[in-house]
Amino acid sequence: MNIEKMRSAHKVLSELEFDKKELDRGYANRTLRIDLDSGKMEIRPVTQQMKDLWIGGKGLDLWMMLQEIDKNTKWDSPENTICFSPGPMAGVISFPGSGKTLVTSISPATHSIMDSNVGGFFGPYLKFTGFDGLAIVGKCKKESIIYIDGVNNKVSLEEAPEESIDSHLLAEELTEMYADDEKDKRNISVVSAGRASEHVRMGVLNFSFYDWRRKVARLKQAGRGGIGTVFRNKKLKAIVIRKEGVTPGWSIEESKVASMVVPKDLHQDSCCCKKEQAEEINEIREIISQWNDDPEYVIEMMQDIQDRERCISPEAIEELCSRTGVPKSHLFHIATFYKAFSLEKRGETVIQVCVGTACHVKGAARILDEFERTLDVPKGGTTPDGKYSLEPVACLGACSIAPVVKFGDEILGNVQVKDIEKILKKHGKKGGPEKKTDAENRMGGDNA
Repeated sequence: MNIEKMRSAHKVLSELEFDKKELDRGYANRTLRIDLDSGKMEIRPVTQQMKDLWIGGKGLDLWMMLQEIDKNTKWDSPENTICFSPGPMAGVISFPGSGKTLVTSISPATHSIMDSNVGGFFGPYLKFTGFDGLAIVGKCKKESIIYIDGVNNKVSLEEAPEESIDSHLLAEELTEMYADDEKDKRNISVVSAGRASEHVRMGVLNFSFYDWRRKVARLKQAGRGGIGTVFRNKKLKAIVIRKEGVTPGWSIEESKVASMVVPKDLHQDSCCCKKEQAEEINEIREIISQWNDDPEYVIEMMQDIQDRERCISPEAIEELCSRTGVPKSHLFHIATFYKAFSLEKRGETVIQVCVGTACHVKGAARILDEFERTLDVPKGGTTPDGKYSLEPVACLGACSIAPVVKFGDEILGNVQVKDIEKILKKHGKKGGPEKKTDAENRMGGDNA
């Protein structure tokens, strides 16, 4: 992603600065209206009567819509309004669903007013930025975005010709563009509708949230009514909102409790691992180069990385994304879809116990239990020394020799519980607790 090139191509069409607003019993007592035709932005009051009659969410959306449309308004009319409202309980984590955003517009599918709801952080970000609702009317002349900066209290309408249209790419680009650093990415939410919304009447709106574990912007959908089609008809690429202090921190530095109990030299281990990480990255780059950085062979690259590194690490995802151009979201989809891949490092030897029907009937469950007991590791886990990973699998395709165990690359058939310690000893692992010799037993063992 050439973020600087995208950013430099932006042209600010209009701006509005606003005052910071403290919430009063769940209300900011104002809404934001943006006219894409003229670029005019205005802040409108929310009266007590409106709160009493409409409350928020779907009700407030309908009130804002009815100020703009009439009986002749069609779904593709400039007057058709897209309205967003999170409701007065937005962001109150004590109540499930309080992060929802309600979206309304005239539906291209039914030609009547339709609402849809979506999770994520957009609604709470809008509320804590100081707006109970957002109404968008008109149509842009060129591809544009709306940027609501809840940190610096500013709204801007900007031409954005270079960014992608497809949401899974666009969300990553705009999150990277508007975040100050990695931690700030959690404070960004992007609303967009992909290219398909230009060709169907049931286009969805995608709302992004940043997954800090996977380090990628993921998407939730407002999928009802075709509001994504209305969004693209207005030549809007995206709405970007940024607001600090809403989502919880995930780092030790941000946690007051953790900073009190965690040793200051916590990160020394990571410093000691820098050399190993550099070697790993070089190996990953070498694998990608062997496939000529061709995105068509990204699965083959991931297979080679898995074989060499025993996992698809965050560093591998970063390198694959930057070298091939394949979005991180797609790479994570591959890594989590195929059983051959693992995001966590597997053991040097993977032990797979077939638990399919034929093997199950012949005692596969007892074999799996015995492996767990002998290795002292739960199924799906890896031994502390990193030597073995234990995995149950649905079928190994060798029902005629059930029960079946795959030990590394070796297929073992007709396995019995009594064979497990012998199998492990053959491969260099003494299973279970140390057993006393006959001489020790005759001497009385621990009681001697």
